[in-house]
Amino acid sequence: MIRGFSWNTLTVVLQVLIQLIYTAIMARWIAPGDFAMMGVVLSIMGFAEIFSQVGIGPAIIQRKETEQHHINGAFWTALGLGLVFTLGFNFSASFIASAYGMPTLKSITQVVSTSFVISALGVVPRSLMMKRLEFKSFFFSSMVSIVGGNIVVGLLLAYWGYGVWAYVWALFAQNALMTISMWWSDPVKIGWHKTQQGIRELLHYGAGSTLFNALNYAATKVDVTLVPLGLPSQQWLAAGWYERSAYVVSLPITIMAKLSDNVLFSGMSKMQDELDRLRKMVLMMTNALSIAIIPISVWVIFHAKWIMVLYLGDQYEGAGIILKYLFVAVIFRTLNRVSDALLRAKDATFRASWIKVIYVAMMGLGTWWILPYGIQYVGGVIALSTAVHYVMGAWMGQRVIGGSFLEVLWVSRYGGMLGVVTAMMCGFIQILELSSFASATLSLLLLVGMMALLVMRFSRWLGPDAINPVRVLKKGNQH
Repeated sequence: MIRGFSWNTLTVVLQVLIQLIYTAIMARWIAPGDFAMMGVVLSIMGFAEIFSQVGIGPAIIQRKETEQHHINGAFWTALGLGLVFTLGFNFSASFIASAYGMPTLKSITQVVSTSFVISALGVVPRSLMMKRLEFKSFFFSSMVSIVGGNIVVGLLLAYWGYGVWAYVWALFAQNALMTISMWWSDPVKIGWHKTQQGIRELLHYGAGSTLFNALNYAATKVDVTLVPLGLPSQQWLAAGWYERSAYVVSLPITIMAKLSDNVLFSGMSKMQDELDRLRKMVLMMTNALSIAIIPISVWVIFHAKWIMVLYLGDQYEGAGIILKYLFVAVIFRTLNRVSDALLRAKDATFRASWIKVIYVAMMGLGTWWILPYGIQYVGGVIALSTAVHYVMGAWMGQRVIGGSFLEVLWVSRYGGMLGVVTAMMCGFIQILELSSFASATLSLLLLVGMMALLVMRFSRWLGPDAINPVRVLKKGNQH
C-alpha cells in the first residue's frame, strides 16, 4: 500500500504541475466567458457520466473477489450506457444551449458528450488497476493522456486561435489517450460468458455508489452550473471569474483526493471487515489531511487576489474575493474524503445518501438565494454547506465502524494549530506593508520552512505514533 501511495503521489504531483502550467497559458488565450461556458458543459457531463456507468468501476474495486463474469458484465454495461448518454446529450444539446442563451453550447455539448463512450471503454482496465494497486501503470496512462491532450493538442490549438474549441478538443484527446493507454498497459480479456450474472452481482453496490457519487458530484458543481444560469449573458465575465476561482479551488482538493482516495478506498475495501484497523486509518488520514490542507488554505485566503492575478492575469483580479470565500470550503471538502472513502468501502452508500441530499439542497438553494446579493457571497454559502456536510459525514462514517465521532473531529487539532500559526504569521507580515509579491513570498517561505522543520525534526508534535502521518510513513517504508 505504501508503494502504491508513492506512485500515486508522483502521478498526482505531475498531473497538477502540468495542469497549472496549461491553465495559466490558456487563461491568456481564452476569454473568461468561454471558461464559464465550458464549466457549465463539464459540470453537466461529469454529473451524467456518473449515472452512465452506474457505479460499475467502484463495484469492481470494492468486491473482495472479481471473476471473469464480473468483468464481462461491467464492460458491456458501461459501454451500453455510454452510448445511450452520448445519444441523449446530442439530442438535448439544443435545449441546453437555449437555457443558457449561448448557441455555441450546442456544438460544444455534442462533441464533449462523446466522452461517455470513450470513458466507458476504459472503466474496466482503470478499475482493475485501482483494485490491484497498479499505480505504476496508471502513472504511464495519466502522463500520456495529460501531455498529449493538454500540452500538445490544447496549447497548439489555442495558439492557432481556436479559442474555446482548443479546450474542447484537448478534453476529447485527453479522454481518448487515457483509454487507449490503459488498454495498452493492462489489456483485459472481455467475453459474453455469464454477463447477466455479472451485472446482477455488481448492480447492488453499483447503484448505491452511483447515487452517492452523483449527489456528491452535484454538490461540488451546482454552484458553477447555477451561477451562469442566474446571471444575464452580459455578466458572464463575473461567471467566468467564479468558474476559474472554483477551478483553482479544485486543485488542492484534487491533490488530496487522488493522494488519499485511490489508495484509501482500495485499501479500506481490502480491510473492510477489520474495524479496528479502519478506525485507526480514519484517524491517521484525517490528521494527515488536516495538517496538509489547513495551513495552505489559510495562506491562500490571505493572498487570494495576488494569486489570481499572478496565475491567470489582470483580467481575473475581481476573482480574488471569490477565491477567498471558496478556500474556506477547501478544508472541509478535503477532510470529508476520508469519510466518503470509508462509506464506499463499507457498502454504506445507500444509508449515507440522505446526507448528500441535504448537502445538494443547501448548496443549490443557498447559491440561488444569495446570488442577487453578490457573486462573492456564493462562496460563503459553499463554505457553510461544506462544513455541515463534513460533520454529518464524519458522524455517519464512525457510526458504520463503531468509532468515536468526537475523536475524529478532535484529531484535526494538529492541523488547526498550524492554521492558527500560519494566520498569525501572514497577519504580522501584512502589517509590514510590503508589496503583494514580497508579502506572499515571504509568508510562503516561512510556511514551507515551518512544515519542513516539523517533518524532519519535530514530527512528535504532529500527534501520537498511531495517527502521526510522518511516523506511519517511516514505519511503512522500513517494512
